[in-house]
Amino acid sequence: MEINMEREEMTSLDFRFLVQELKGNLVNGIIRRIYQYEKKKFFFEIFVPTKGSFWLYADAKKMFLTQKRKPAPQEPPSFCMFLRKHLLGKKIKYIKQYEFDRIIEIEINGYILIFELIHPGNVILCDSFYNIIMPLEIQRWRHREIKPKTVYRYPPRIENPFEMDLNDFLRKLKSNPDKKIVSLLSSNLSFGSIYGNEICAVAGVNKDKPCKDISLDEASRIHKVIEVLKETPLKPVVYAQGAFPFPLKILENEKPKEVQDFCQALDEFFSEKEEEKTEQEAKKEVLEKEEKIERIFGHQKEAETKWERIEKDSRDSAERIYNYYETVRVALEGIRKARETGMSWSEIKNQISQEPTPEAEAIKEIREGDGIIVLDLGGKEVEIDIRKTVEENAEKYYEDAKWARKKLEGVKEAEKQILEKIEETKEKPEEKTEKEKPKKRKKWYENFRWFFSSDGLLVVAGKNDESNETLIKKHTEDNDIVFHADIPGAAFVVIKSQGLDVPDETKKEAAEFAAAYSKAWSKGLGTIDVYSVPGSRVTKGGVNLPKGSFIIEGEREWYREQEIKLSIGVKIKEDEADVVSGPVMAVRKNSDYFVTIKPGFKQSLELAMEIKNKLLIKAKPEDKPFIENIPLEEFQKRIPSGMGEIVEYGV
Repeated sequence: MEINMEREEMTSLDFRFLVQELKGNLVNGIIRRIYQYEKKKFFFEIFVPTKGSFWLYADAKKMFLTQKRKPAPQEPPSFCMFLRKHLLGKKIKYIKQYEFDRIIEIEINGYILIFELIHPGNVILCDSFYNIIMPLEIQRWRHREIKPKTVYRYPPRIENPFEMDLNDFLRKLKSNPDKKIVSLLSSNLSFGSIYGNEICAVAGVNKDKPCKDISLDEASRIHKVIEVLKETPLKPVVYAQGAFPFPLKILENEKPKEVQDFCQALDEFFSEKEEEKTEQEAKKEVLEKEEKIERIFGHQKEAETKWERIEKDSRDSAERIYNYYETVRVALEGIRKARETGMSWSEIKNQISQEPTPEAEAIKEIREGDGIIVLDLGGKEVEIDIRKTVEENAEKYYEDAKWARKKLEGVKEAEKQILEKIEETKEKPEEKTEKEKPKKRKKWYENFRWFFSSDGLLVVAGKNDESNETLIKKHTEDNDIVFHADIPGAAFVVIKSQGLDVPDETKKEAAEFAAAYSKAWSKGLGTIDVYSVPGSRVTKGGVNLPKGSFIIEGEREWYREQEIKLSIGVKIKEDEADVVSGPVMAVRKNSDYFVTIKPGFKQSLELAMEIKNKLLIKAKPEDKPFIENIPLEEFQKRIPSGMGEIVEYGV
């Protein structure tokens, strides 16, 4: 039997079988890494003593253990950072499916991580009492709301078919008389289309039969199949249509691939589909790029033809003017003299039409309004400017030819570049990947100083008057929090709150950052006061202030005697090391190795060398090559005022 559907999601029954495997594999495992791809794709590395590491994949529609890892994202989203802050190093206590719904709960040392794998999908971190700490998305429905600082509520309860006795099932049929039995099983009882068809096939009941026509015997057989499903042992298989926890009767004409466990089956099917999708998208992108380039190339060829024609025509006109020099000269002089004697243009045209001279016969048109006469020079009509000499008219055409030649050369150079691009698009995507790494797309905040707080929030600081101006005017919202050291010449520092309550720890880190990037560093001070206000209270106040200067309105929150220091560290990724800098606790959280510096008298180059050496001493052998490859300037540019000294270092 052919199932006319693309299996892109898992059903409640799939999750029932999946949870059995996840409990056996992941309980007592330690969460080591969390990656987030796109909006709702997550990878969790979970280390289980005596078993090793497992990679759990989850998106808005499915979940399974996978062997097909992706490279780490260039920059983790804020929610991913938030999960890392709370869950890394924590132990998994329990995994369960809520009722017969597509909701999976993972209990983790004081937290409950909930995956709602129903449209539109969500990931919600709760405390052990189901108080929501942070969801991936804030969502609202008539019956419930998903947002921080509220109690988590499940979606409206769906009927669990495994808790129905025969009488319950008969009542279900009776309450949906006109519905096809397969639709009842698929939607009302949440089995999904494939398993709805499978239950009907195993029970020997026509899937299209209305519920009101189902006999007691047929209802009993269907109910019996459901009861058997409840206890069916795992025997995972992969068909062309999808991965399933057991062989299907509706696909008995196809030979499935048997695999060791259900996650392996899901991984093989869905990961292969994902790879196919990625490959198709890459091919589509290449094709679209080729078509665009070829369209541009076609326009360039048209332009080439146009400029070649203009160059040839202009040069030919100039040469004809010299070849028929006397004809052009006499014609121009005759018209000028006639005008000097007071003849009107109509009189001149009439006289020319009656003269049998070669010069008069050569004049084909007079456009007095434009100051142009058109002469037939050897079979080609050439426009001549009455106000110019013969030589000036010829020179004008030569200049036109030169101009067209330059345009033509530009077009040909552009064509050369386009042909090179066409060749590049013909390379296979994997070949291009081997030749060059894709360029990292720069984020807006990378034009400033920045760090991610230990709570996962982005904190950004200006570098000078101009960037202070840009930061406040273009990137600061009313509910953001702005910090400034109580000294002239300090950077504005902004916590991007994302509309949420900002934790005290992040505020302290922002104050530390503001202190470091102020004149207090260059003055060699040990502490400085820092204040903060909401972004809505930082204005120009209608006054013409210097660039980078603003008026602070209202009361300020003070952070007295803020110690002046900054940490600089490295974060080891898949195949490289990134330099990070910021407050001590934030860098400790977001780096593998770091040092802390304070105002001092070592120049930036010497201090950068010392920082790098300290980090190399502490680094694991496998990490040293990545740190060695970091240019010294990456450390130098993070040293405030270009001077300082190391006060401590750690891992």
